[in-house]
Amino acid sequence: MTVIRRGILIIEDNMTDGLVIKRTLSKHLTDDITIVRDGMQAINALSEKLKSRPSKEDVVMPRLITLDLNMPKMNGFELLDRLREHEDTKSIPIIVLTSSQIPDEITRAYQMGVNNYVVKPTDHEKFEQTIEQIYHYWFEFSRIPED
Repeated sequence: MTVIRRGILIIEDNMTDGLVIKRTLSKHLTDDITIVRDGMQAINALSEKLKSRPSKEDVVMPRLITLDLNMPKMNGFELLDRLREHEDTKSIPIIVLTSSQIPDEITRAYQMGVNNYVVKPTDHEKFEQTIEQIYHYWFEFSRIPED
């Protein structure tokens, strides 16, 4: 089976923050960018991708996920656990983008396999700048799995 990497998945319960992330990344990327508001919606969106695979051998998954930790229904840690145990999602780079600065949560996130942990600035302009920096790091400087 081949995993085809396309698109960005934003998992964020604050729609204003989700739209800032999407708008900022859209300035640079032509990828389809999907926003979901909680862990259950993320599972459903990824399950739909598995169902609509282009062939029995191929599956299309996001090439990057941004993940808030504090969400209703299924929090970021519960979702992260599920993503890292599934063959089709375990190698997708995941950036935690959250307001939590709790050291134990930061440590736990890295132990669970996140690739980056970013604390969201409360200032709107600084938040946009942070997303710009994430773009430059992940799409210009770093190499992420493509296929």
